This record gives sequence, structure tokens and C-alpha cells, in this order.
Amino acid sequence: MKLLTVPIFFSICSFVKCSVNSVTPSISSNEISDNRLNKSQASESNGSEKSRQPVKLNMKQGLLMNQLLAMYTLGEESNQLCKEHSKELNVGLRALEPWALKMFDSSSKLQAGILEGNLFEFGAFQQCIQIYRDTNHGPIRGKFCSLKVKPDMNLLQKILEFRNVSRRRFSKVYQFVSNAALAWSVCIPDSCSTQDVFRHFSKTFYSLSEGLNVTVSLRDKDCVTIFDDKPLSATELSIIVFLLGFIGVVAVASLLHIFYFTSDEASDSKLVSAFSAYANSRRIFSNGPNSDLDCVHGIRVLSTCYVVIGHRYLMLMFFPVVNSLKIMDWVLYYRSTAITGGTLCVDTFFMISGMLVSVGFFSEVKKSHGMNWVLFYLYRYMRITPPLAVVVLCYSTLVHHLGSGPVWHEMLDILQKPCQEYWWATLLHVQNYVHPFPLCMTQAWYLTCDMQYYFLSPLILVPLWKCPVFGYINFVLVYALSIASNFYFAWINRYDGGVPVTNQLFSTHYFQHHYIAPHTRAATYIIGLGVGYTVHKTKGRTIQINYATVASLWMISIATMLASLVGCHTFHEESHDYNRLEAAIFISCSRSAWTFGIVWMVWACIHGYGGPINYVLSSYLFRVLGRISYSIYLLHMLMQYLMSGAAKMPGYFSDFSALYAAFGDLFIMVVIGFAFTVCFELPLIRLVTMALKQGHAKVNPSKE
Repeated sequence: MKLLTVPIFFSICSFVKCSVNSVTPSISSNEISDNRLNKSQASESNGSEKSRQPVKLNMKQGLLMNQLLAMYTLGEESNQLCKEHSKELNVGLRALEPWALKMFDSSSKLQAGILEGNLFEFGAFQQCIQIYRDTNHGPIRGKFCSLKVKPDMNLLQKILEFRNVSRRRFSKVYQFVSNAALAWSVCIPDSCSTQDVFRHFSKTFYSLSEGLNVTVSLRDKDCVTIFDDKPLSATELSIIVFLLGFIGVVAVASLLHIFYFTSDEASDSKLVSAFSAYANSRRIFSNGPNSDLDCVHGIRVLSTCYVVIGHRYLMLMFFPVVNSLKIMDWVLYYRSTAITGGTLCVDTFFMISGMLVSVGFFSEVKKSHGMNWVLFYLYRYMRITPPLAVVVLCYSTLVHHLGSGPVWHEMLDILQKPCQEYWWATLLHVQNYVHPFPLCMTQAWYLTCDMQYYFLSPLILVPLWKCPVFGYINFVLVYALSIASNFYFAWINRYDGGVPVTNQLFSTHYFQHHYIAPHTRAATYIIGLGVGYTVHKTKGRTIQINYATVASLWMISIATMLASLVGCHTFHEESHDYNRLEAAIFISCSRSAWTFGIVWMVWACIHGYGGPINYVLSSYLFRVLGRISYSIYLLHMLMQYLMSGAAKMPGYFSDFSALYAAFGDLFIMVVIGFAFTVCFELPLIRLVTMALKQGHAKVNPSKE
């Protein structure tokens, strides 16, 4: 019965507004308009004293009004100004003054769908922080605070029983609900401190939930006023000037290139061509000669799209939705494995990267009979890092000016704060060991691993070049060591099969010490190095395979990839008992199994057995999109975080809403990715190329 007291009480309180307004004289639209100008708002507050007289209420309405005021106006304030402003709010609500009604209206009332997981009541953030009232005790402005009411595990387990979540399955969904908390938003005068707010509302919540074990919390960063929107600092202004100046150089170079230069490669126009948006756009849209590896463009683009879609699903899991508990049911459907098992697309990137590095390496040593190792390492680092540095710079400085909202500061703790402290680890590509949580640019963990693999790739490539027999043995041993390392860490840490489905994914031990760890993810990159060596050795050769064998290999590869993708579903089923050996084998081998399917796809396309698949993957559209895929990869999570963190109301989780948003992300990111590639990525790469390769033999490692 005590559990029902809370919703009944708040339902009554939320009804008071309608009850009171039914006996209130009508208020003109001009009086309640949302005018931000302080002068007009101040003039609204200078009405006659008669307008401040409380509205006449009957006994029941008066009783409810007293309960409402006891709930939403503070008591026992720590400073005199807060006490006076709370009295003003009390008087204003009794007189139904517009500014006071806005303050009450901005605060939470008990929402529907709590048993569906609608735990975050956003209130009216923007309305609250724009409130202004001039009084004899100084101006009153709105302060928006979000309190967290967290139940203990026993209470949470009882609530989940309403959704037929058995105690056995509770252990499987524990990670998803372990940090569940009811978020309650309130709007109070900004003169009141966080401690005043916490003292009043925690006392209220504890009295209403007597007999239930709940914990109420409120941090300083959970309270926001209009003054929290800080002006640009000198450093931020300098960065904006630098970025605009860089774009200005691109614009000037574009005009010079169009009107004064005709050849991109002329000695007097190389620098202009490097910055010219016109020249760089032509490079993106150029058709170019056909290559045996053209199918890689399509695989890269589709994998990038897969990543963007998967991260959109993550945003719906990380940020408030009205039906968050629906995700527990969604996991039980096989269709969910397209997302929960979709992390395999990252292994596609690793395989392709390793293959292209290997092909480039053996082509260079065959042509030059040697390798310029300084250029080998330096070019790769300078190819990847400058565009990454531009994005990290924006993460570290400008991001907090791009939005606001009830969960904005929580989002900044994940998005901006790590880059402010550990930007150097990201640019040195060591953050997966130095600071695995939270990561600066979450998706940059892949670039970190890929750079580390690239630096270590000669341990496999040089033996294959100098002594093939020893190289084959070395290749097999290194690959086996990677699989063994993956199995060992999965075994000793008792990881369940697949990636955990939780809104706390990035803070899990599995993500920090296994998913992004180079020593457990290297197997698929090593496979790529071997495939690149094979492609180099068979270049120009015709390999005859009968159609029955080709069809069989296609079916085997598809079946293997599907098994790797949907295999994680078993580990989410309630009836499935944890098996340590089974989980460790799946974790250590499923990514390689998926990659072998990709290997056959690439090999078949190269040697003429790809059919329509090769035609599609090698199409001109994928060539164009492939050239901007790096920029899309760098920027897409920034946009997704900003959109989710600045939300003023919770979302809704479903496959349709996720895919609808994801395809919107893709469309926007193609536009933004193209602009970033033209204005920053290609100019920086061209400058690096001109600086490093002048007077040296051309090295051609892969472009990520």
C-alpha cells in the first residue's frame, strides 16, 4: 500500500492546477507569453497589490493547494534571500501569477509508464530557466534541478516482477537496471542552494516512501540556471578564429584554383590545389581507374553505416526513453542480434586495414627492394592524426556551447571532460591502456588499436618478405597467440558471451579491458595481413574454381557470418545456463569466424567470383562515399551525443524509431563528412604528403 501512496499523492497534486484554474479569472495571452526580455517581465510583476490577493478556494481546493505548496515550495532555507523568494513563490502561486505558475508548471508531476521504464521526468527545462520576476527582495530567476531517487535491488526486483521478469532472469538483466533511478525535476528560485533543494525534497521523498528502501541524491551540476551558459573564453575564441581562418584559406585557394590555375600538379599550384575545395571535391568525385580492390570501398562504406546505426541504438539505451524496460524484451528477439552482435563490423575494418597495409607493404618492397621505415611510420601517423586532432580540439573546448538540457551536464562528463584531461592519450594512440574509461571520443578506440597494430605489423610482414617459410610459421603462431589471449582473458574474467546489453556499457570491465584491448582484438587484423600477402602473391594470376565450389564457399561464408552474428542471442535467453568454456570459445572465435566470411567475399570479388555482389560493392557511389567515410566515422557520435544530450523530453525505443533516426544521421553525416573532408581532412593530408614525400619514394599504406 505504501508503494501506491506516491502515485496517488502526486496525481492529486497535479490535479490541483486544473481545479484551481477552474475558479480563476481568465488571463490574457499577453500575460502568459514566454517573453525573454527582462524589462517586459519586470513590468508584468509591477501590477497592483490587488492582483496579488489569493484566489478564493473552497475547503477541498484549499487543502490541496496547501499540500501542493508544501511539496513544491522550499522550507528551512539556509539563507535569507532564498527564504524571501520562497515566500514570494508561495504568494504568487496562491494568487495564480503567471511567473509562479510557470515555475510550478516546469516542475515534475508523476508521469505515466513508470512500470514501462519511464523513469526520467524532464519537466519544462527551457521554461524554467527563462523565468524572471522582479521583487522587493531582488529578481527571482528559475533554477532547474533534477533529483535522483534510486531504489535498492530488492525493490527493483519486485518492480520487475510486474513485468514477469523472474529472479533467474534478473541476474541476466542486472547490469541494465543496476543504476535505474527515478529522476524528478523541480523549478525553484535561483537564490536557493543545491543543499536547500536537496534538504527539502529528500525529506519529502523519504516521508512519502516510508517503508521503501530508496536513496535520494542531487549534485551541484544537476542544478542549472540561465547563468550557467558561460560566454566564450579567450582560448575558445582563438580556436574559432583558427578554424574560420583555415576555412577562409580553403575558400581563397578555391577561387585561385578556379580562376588562375588549370593543372593541379603544376609546381606553382600544388599548394593552392592542396587547400582548394574545388580540387578536393573533384578528387572525391573522380572515377579513377578500376582496381582489383574496388570492392573494399563498398565494404568500408557499409561497415561505416552499420557503425552509425549501431551507435544510434546505443544512444537510445544510454539516454532516457519512456519505455526503457522494453529493451529487456527486445533483446530476446533474434532481430536484436543485428545490433547486439553487430560489433563484428569493427572486425571487418580491422581485416580490411590489415589487408591494405600488407598489400601496400609488399608492393613497395617489390618496387623499391626495401622500405623507408621512418616514412612508413611517420606517414601513417600523420595521415590519421591531424583530422583526429581537429575533432578532439572541438570536443575539448567548444562542445559545451552547443546545447543545454536536463541531462546536458551528464553528457558532457562523458563527451567533453575526458578530452580535456586525456586528449594527449588519444593523439598518441595509447588511451585504451592509459585511460579506458571514459574515453575521449568513444569511437577513437578503434583508431588507437589500428595504429598500434600498424606499428607492430612488420613483426609479421618482414618475415613473410625475407623468409616466407619462417614467415608462415610466425604468422600462424602470432595468430594462435592472439586467439589464446582472447580466450584466456574471457576465461579468467568469466565474461558472458557477446557484448553486454546495458546503458552502462562503457563502464563495464568487459568493455574497458577486453572489447577495446589490442591484445584481445588483434586476430582479425592479423588475418587481414595474411590476406594482403595472398593478394599480392596471386596478383595477375587466374585461379580457376568450378561453380559448385564457388557456390558452396559462398553459402559457407554466409552461414558462418550469420552464426557469428546471431550466436550471442543464446547468452541472453533465460533458459540458458552460463557455461564458462562455451562463453570463452564464442568470444575468442566468433570474430575470426565472421572475418573469414569477409575474407572469402573480398577474395571472390578480386578473382572474378563476386558476380553482382562485386558489381554493387565496386560501384561509383561507394567509391565516393568511401573517400569521406573517415570523416563520417570521426564526427557521427559527436552529433548523436549532442542531439541526445540536448533533448528536452525522453525518446521512445523501437526498431523503427532507431532506424528512422539512424538514417537521418547517415544523411546528415554524408553532408557534414563531405564538408569536413574537403575543408580539413584532404588539405591536411595533402600537406603531410607534400612535406614527407618530397624527394622520397612514394609509400602507399592504406587509407582508413
